[in-house]
Amino acid sequence: MESMEGTTAPDAPKPYPKSVPVPSTPPRREQPAGLFRKIHSTPYKQHSSAVVMNDNMKWMDEDVLSFVKVEFRDKIHREYPVRDFVKHVWNFNEDDDPNLSLKIRSFAPQAATIASYNEAANEVSYYPHLETVANDLLTHLFPDPTARAVESNIVIIGNHKVAGDYASFKPDLVWSTTPGPTNQRWDWLALCAEVKRGKIEKALDPETVLEGDVPLPEPTDERRKTGKRPAAKHGLEPSRKRLKQDKVTPHEAQTAKYLNEMLSHGIRSFASGFFIKDRVMHLWYGDRMGLVKSSVFDWQANPDLMALVFAAVGTANLAKLGISPLLKFSPTSSKFNGYEGGRIVLPANEVVFEDSQERPSEDLVLKIDTTRKVWTDWGAVGRGTTIVPLEASERLGTEALVVKMAWPHANRTSEDKFIRIVRRKLQQKAPGYLRHIVVVKCFMTRTMMEMRLPRAFMDIRLDSEDKRDFRLIVMKTYEHLESVKSVDEFKTVFEHVVRAHHWVWTTSGVLHHDLSTSNIMFYRNTDGQAVGVLCDWDMAEEKLSDAEYQADDARLFSVHTVPKEDSPPTTAAQGKALSTIEEQDGTPQTTGEADEAILEERPPRPRYRTGTGLFIALELLLQKEPPLHRYRHDLESLFYVLAYFCAVFNPEKHQFGRLNEWERNNFGDIAQSKTLFLMSQVEYCISIFNDCHEDYKPLVEEWVMPLWELFADAASEKNRIFRLLRERNSADRLGREDIVAKRNKEIVRSIAAWQKAITYETFMECLGLPPHLSTDPQY
Repeated sequence: MESMEGTTAPDAPKPYPKSVPVPSTPPRREQPAGLFRKIHSTPYKQHSSAVVMNDNMKWMDEDVLSFVKVEFRDKIHREYPVRDFVKHVWNFNEDDDPNLSLKIRSFAPQAATIASYNEAANEVSYYPHLETVANDLLTHLFPDPTARAVESNIVIIGNHKVAGDYASFKPDLVWSTTPGPTNQRWDWLALCAEVKRGKIEKALDPETVLEGDVPLPEPTDERRKTGKRPAAKHGLEPSRKRLKQDKVTPHEAQTAKYLNEMLSHGIRSFASGFFIKDRVMHLWYGDRMGLVKSSVFDWQANPDLMALVFAAVGTANLAKLGISPLLKFSPTSSKFNGYEGGRIVLPANEVVFEDSQERPSEDLVLKIDTTRKVWTDWGAVGRGTTIVPLEASERLGTEALVVKMAWPHANRTSEDKFIRIVRRKLQQKAPGYLRHIVVVKCFMTRTMMEMRLPRAFMDIRLDSEDKRDFRLIVMKTYEHLESVKSVDEFKTVFEHVVRAHHWVWTTSGVLHHDLSTSNIMFYRNTDGQAVGVLCDWDMAEEKLSDAEYQADDARLFSVHTVPKEDSPPTTAAQGKALSTIEEQDGTPQTTGEADEAILEERPPRPRYRTGTGLFIALELLLQKEPPLHRYRHDLESLFYVLAYFCAVFNPEKHQFGRLNEWERNNFGDIAQSKTLFLMSQVEYCISIFNDCHEDYKPLVEEWVMPLWELFADAASEKNRIFRLLRERNSADRLGREDIVAKRNKEIVRSIAAWQKAITYETFMECLGLPPHLSTDPQY
């Protein structure tokens, strides 16, 4: 999930957070040094509910604002020239339509309206006058409203809320396809706007206009004479490099909050809006890589710039307003307030069928199933996963489908490739587990440029690790984990996934990296029995070499002689990175086979945590520079899935509650809570399950507690390693070579014991299940 950022805290332990009860007995294990250090940012977000929900499962405005100020503090490009913004975001060039260009240049708001606006006593009093200016401007530009591509208008929200899946905020104004303030929803908004009341200035004051802004007004007299954009009068033209500042101002946070909400709803590629404070206006753009804020302008002194904005938005179709260009409607309509008649259209020259690896002869048209809900993950920056339900397709079979759209990092191997290699290796070596891996029907990848994303046309430097591609896969529909009908059914699904995860690692050396309640799903076979399925492989990674893992352990423990970690059986195929996969007999694959060179060479892997914070392994949370992700980390995530499910699942409502101890605002707090969970007395561990449903209490005793002992003992062993390291270093400073040698031997033995503690076999033993079935292949 993409980044929550903390700061480095003092080495002394922090006080217990209010939401975490102080254990009634002392911790049973020694705390490692630096345990409560805050964690630096990562590319993957916390569980969204942890960020913006309170204890009553309500989305809190102040929490969202706090999140936004952290999330966007290094992801806002400021001072983008207004005319370039309009051209690149809404793809509008006024010179393409001489008649409309003349109207833009000739617009002047009514003097009486401006006077009333400037004399307004408060912010709310601004709204009707601003609405009058907007309506007059639209009438001036478009005397015939039907000439506009999308039927939309400025709407004053007032005391009404815009409905949504996550929050019900009240932006001041919206540009919406739905008339009136009472039925607005984030999915259907074209733009959002924030209005602030300050002290009306006679002219734009570049020193006091907006906190944190560097205004660069664009006078229009010279442009009217020459047809060229004048040079900025406050110094040099704004630099096109990425302009950042550490602080996100309150005004910026307010607008960013609304863009964040727009990007958390519907089938969008980007979102846009504007901010007005008195005479000052600037424009906003947001996508999965961050935000862009235009330079400011005085809309009263330069009404043609406001007219330019309204002309661009008024002529824009849905795609130019940020709705995915793959979404089409039949018949074509100027209204946009639902998905009736909606189609996802995949171009014939881009989409690839998974079964044949061929492209269709014509565009693949997939109908949206309006009886099911479109779902988008919360948060602007990141993958922004959207799931769109589809009707069955004749070409793709009779099963109900979904299309998954996301914006992962461009340098990551695509999810469809990982699924292909995983399924292919299982087919060869453990075919019985194929049914537990998601089935892909077809897939497609596009760059930012190919998606016509505005950022691709902006002259803004974007670091390579920040670039994202659009990726789409169409797959079979599965049921969410919350839909299980009984404890036994949940146990079956969980066992299926644990075994399948192990055999994926054994046969292809691929780790999932993002095991969570959202990624463990199931379907029912013809007998009505639940079959667990492991989904969402977009965070997966291939196994590294033993030397890389050894070097990582040496860095972690400052020991040069470190035993190898338990790893999957090594064959000629598995001993190499997946980019050079060979068959078991050592014969390299030839170009043209199903997954040749499927995991192409990529830049060196950055060190960051992958997964959902709620389920990330403790070891990955504790260190500023986390260790390489291992098989044991995925097992620990599975343990947290099990514990979380038992702690908060309501089988009567088929929904999850909230686990305050783990659903925290940053990784540092989650690490603290998980440390208390693993390293305190058993009474504290059990307190996590105070709200456990009666049906699941036996499962806590049967499965959760044995696994808790397993992971708690492993954590204790790691503490012992750190204690031995401290003793060795102290002896080294005193010149006691005999003690140094003794401690080094103990450290190596302790590391070996620690690494062997968490394995597939020990995990299954805690579940009381045999690690291998009679139908499993022999390895």
